[in-house]
Amino acid sequence: MDAIGLIEVIGYVAAIEASDACLKSANVNIVRVDKVGAGIVTLTIYGDVGAVKAALEAGEIAASRVGTLRTSHIIPRIHNEVTNALFKTKEPKVCEVSEDKEKNFEITLEIADNVSKNLLEKENVILDVNENSGDTENLYSDIDKTNKKIETVDDSLTEANEEKIENTNDKEVLEQVKIENSDFDRDDLSKNSVKKLKAMAKKLDSSITYKDLNVLKKEELINLVKKLSRRDR
Repeated sequence: MDAIGLIEVIGYVAAIEASDACLKSANVNIVRVDKVGAGIVTLTIYGDVGAVKAALEAGEIAASRVGTLRTSHIIPRIHNEVTNALFKTKEPKVCEVSEDKEKNFEITLEIADNVSKNLLEKENVILDVNENSGDTENLYSDIDKTNKKIETVDDSLTEANEEKIENTNDKEVLEQVKIENSDFDRDDLSKNSVKKLKAMAKKLDSSITYKDLNVLKKEELINLVKKLSRRDR
């Protein structure tokens, strides 16, 4: 490298025009194009002294035609240290991977491999299910039947618990009921609650079950109590 040429212009378009003119006018190479700031752009070329001088003259004319030329300068026989400072290339950084990072990377690969195996197993299961769709439908049918049986048992248990609670309450009312007069008037009976009417009927006839009494309406209970009271006379 014999010489360095510098052209400083205002505007990026002027810098591009100057670069093109320099390369077309002489055998030079463009080193760099730097944006200094405030619209100032510096063009750096290198080559033989005569070639750089001719290139600078062509670049100055081109830059002045489309923009503003600030200054130009040529440095013949530039010192090696200046060249190294201007054109110093950055050495690529070598990334050192620690043992922990290597282990983490291995663990990550192992996890990814396990995930892939699990996905493959699930795909195989889905394929098996699709191939044996008839067996699957039978299985779903059996499950539905079992669920219906469970619901039936639950309903039966619920009804039994409710009946047990109601019978317990009726027994408590029965213990409180005292029949002093066997001649029952309908108006007096209608003033009683359904539970008390059940208790009165049970008091008059212990063979009657609460299950039979629970299906009777109030009017029917009144008639039953009157009937039982007449029978006891």
